[in-house]
Parts: sequence; C-alpha cells; structure tokens
Amino acid sequence: MSSGVQVLEECLTAYNDIKKNKKYVYVIFKIVDHNGKALSAISVDRTSCSTGQKDQEEQGKAYQEFLDYLRDTEEKRECCYALFDYGYTQENSTWKNSVIFFSWNPENATIKQKMLYTASVKNFLAKLEGIGKTIQANSMDDVAESTIKAKCLKSSRAT
Repeated sequence: MSSGVQVLEECLTAYNDIKKNKKYVYVIFKIVDHNGKALSAISVDRTSCSTGQKDQEEQGKAYQEFLDYLRDTEEKRECCYALFDYGYTQENSTWKNSVIFFSWNPENATIKQKMLYTASVKNFLAKLEGIGKTIQANSMDDVAESTIKAKCLKSSRAT
C-alpha cells in the first residue's frame, strides 16, 4: 500500500552526504506538511555533523544523542525515519561502518502516525539504494546500542 507521501530531494542529498561523503553521523527524517497539504512529504528534520574521526568515543556520543532524540519523539507520540552511519569493531579487530536505516514507530505513537509511516517506508527505502541494514524499531530496547552492534556483527559474519 502506498501512502502518496513524496520524498523530497533534500532527503536524497542527505542520504548521499551520509553514505558517500561521510558528512553526517546521522540524519532524521519526518513526514511533514508540504505545499499546503497535511502530511505529504518526507523531509530532513535533523542532522548530526561528523568530525571525520571514526572511533568508539565519537560513535558513543553520536549514538547517545540519537537515542535522546528518539526518546523525545516517543514522548511526543511521534514516528520518524533515520539513517545512522554506525561504526563498529568486527571480530577480526577491524573497524567497519554500515549505514543503517531505522523506521521508528514507538508503541505509544498515534495510530495515524503509525499507519502513515508504515505505508510510506517501502517507497522511501526504494529511493535509498544501497542501505546496509534496516531496523524496524518500536521500543528503546530495539535501538539499544548493544542490540544494533549484535545485528551488525551477525550480518558481517554472514558475508
């Protein structure tokens, strides 16, 4: 089912900036009013600039900031999408980055929000070619860093 929600060009630019240019650590997307119509376009809501250093300390700070944002949206009973350039140490001690797509639909979000974001995610993902991993998250447990790291390690073992 398609929701008819557009994906603004700024979203594709932000995706390229995080994936190819390493400009951001994360990007948050929201469905917003566009051209006078209610809830009609996915746009960039927030970005986090990268310092260029890819280490555990920067990773931890950025991920905590990201989690704080998700907590805020949960308190507001809202959903969002996000990309996170997640870095982790593999079992062979090498550092690897993977761009992860999050579909954040907290359990307490309004039914309208949940339905709109669920109906729009497939179209949005189709425009973001080359996503490393996708995470459907409904609670803070689903986005805990230990959970995300375990999923990344599991998939890196499989390749």
